[in-house]
Amino acid sequence: MQRRLLTAIRYFSSNAAEQEASHVKVDVSYMRPRHRIMASGGIPPVQFEFERDRISRRERFGKYGLASGVAVEELFPTVEEIEEEQALGLYHELNDALKQHKELQQKKKVAEEARLAELEKNLKKYPSILAKYEAGLIKQEKEKDEKELALEKRIREIQEYFGYWMDPKDPRFEVMLKQKEEEEKKAAKLAKRQEMAKKKFAENV
Repeated sequence: MQRRLLTAIRYFSSNAAEQEASHVKVDVSYMRPRHRIMASGGIPPVQFEFERDRISRRERFGKYGLASGVAVEELFPTVEEIEEEQALGLYHELNDALKQHKELQQKKKVAEEARLAELEKNLKKYPSILAKYEAGLIKQEKEKDEKELALEKRIREIQEYFGYWMDPKDPRFEVMLKQKEEEEKKAAKLAKRQEMAKKKFAENV
């Protein structure tokens, strides 16, 4: 009888333990405790060294408020830091900033008005300037010396002789020029011989 009682006690004890274990929540996220706290909306503890500097403490206070455990007086800059910022001119008082902005806008307005006035003035002078420019081009065209005109004429003759256009800067152009000059010399000699032959024939007759 006593043995049966012990067996029953063991049976019910093991069943109770199994039921209790089945109700235990199992974390399958594999997140670290810090991340589990953050995921559940809690405030993670200060764990790393960089979290102890002022910038991180300011961020922590801005995110969690007084519950962050950050002392408010630690968030403000020191007297030395304020003096350094003032010396560098990084920050300005609101009234000073508004005054500087107003002065800058006024300078921009004056510069823009001056630029528009200059443009209007130049537009009025544009017809006369254009006329002078065109007259200068005509004058330059007329003042070309005979050598340039002869060279241009020569270039046109060569291009017409060979039947196609070629850039005078092309090295082949010089070869073609010499070839044309040699042919002209031969033609001149032939014409001279023919003229002399005609004279001799006329004298003999």
